[in-house]
Amino acid sequence: MTYSYRIVGLGQYYRKYFDRLLNNFSTAGIEVMNRTFSPQFSEINVRHEHEVANIKIYPQYNDLLVTFEVKEDVGHRTLEFAKTGLRFFGSILTGGSVVDATISTVEESFDNALSGNAGYLASTVANIIKSTEDSLRHEVEERIRQVRESMEEVNNLATSVRSRIITIQEELDILKSEGKDVSKIELRVNRAKQLYDEAMSEAGRRNYMNAIAKLEAASRLLDRAEGLLSEVY
Repeated sequence: MTYSYRIVGLGQYYRKYFDRLLNNFSTAGIEVMNRTFSPQFSEINVRHEHEVANIKIYPQYNDLLVTFEVKEDVGHRTLEFAKTGLRFFGSILTGGSVVDATISTVEESFDNALSGNAGYLASTVANIIKSTEDSLRHEVEERIRQVRESMEEVNNLATSVRSRIITIQEELDILKSEGKDVSKIELRVNRAKQLYDEAMSEAGRRNYMNAIAKLEAASRLLDRAEGLLSEVY
């Protein structure tokens, strides 16, 4: 029997999934006999005691389709075929379509492997396929969360720095019109402006940590500028 499992939304992590799957097989004590990788599909052959499994991974747009077969004794293979046939035709007889019956059988088959009803190796392979997806998905979602938090922090800092620059600049214009020497303050404000522009460029390149560092530096310069401003008054 061929077991199929679709991994939704992780197609761009095809290579990482393949590498992690190999590592997880080894960690679980499953012997990796050989492996091949290409942009079109990859294949892994594993063995445990008297059973051998062939796993294939197909990238399909944003998804990954993983299939595997386990070589078993003839009697067991005949029994599995009979069970699959009964489910397939039973679905049709009760009003389902051929397509619905096929999809249902595929889903049931993988769930059957996960549950352990299809034998040790089938169960182990199915669970490693699923757990590898779960760990990779968690890692991707965590990275996305961190990026979103960094983007939000950049946005908040940028808004604050920009607002403070405008306010201080207005004060400087007033003081200069009154003939006050504000050169020391202007020097710091101009450098803060430069750091702000550099931070926005870094953010545009998704270098959020660099952007945050530059905005924090700009904020410290503005703290000093505001201190000097209070001395002028």
